[in-house]
Amino acid sequence: MMKIKCKRNILISGKAHEVGDIVEVADNVGFDLVNTGKVEVVEDKVGITDRAIGITKKSAASLVKRNTKKNAK
Repeated sequence: MMKIKCKRNILISGKAHEVGDIVEVADNVGFDLVNTGKVEVVEDKVGITDRAIGITKKSAASLVKRNTKKNAK
């Protein structure tokens, strides 16, 4: 299943959809409509979150530097 956004008024599986409607259709139907230029694919951003928002230097963990051995023989 894929989500598509209508660029124009179209019929999909016997149902009328207007410009801007987001419809979930089968993959083969969606690819056909995208190839004709009547719709565009809508990306799902379900799992993407920005965890860095609101972190300050005081609340963040301290940076750990690795020790290097100089003159290792």
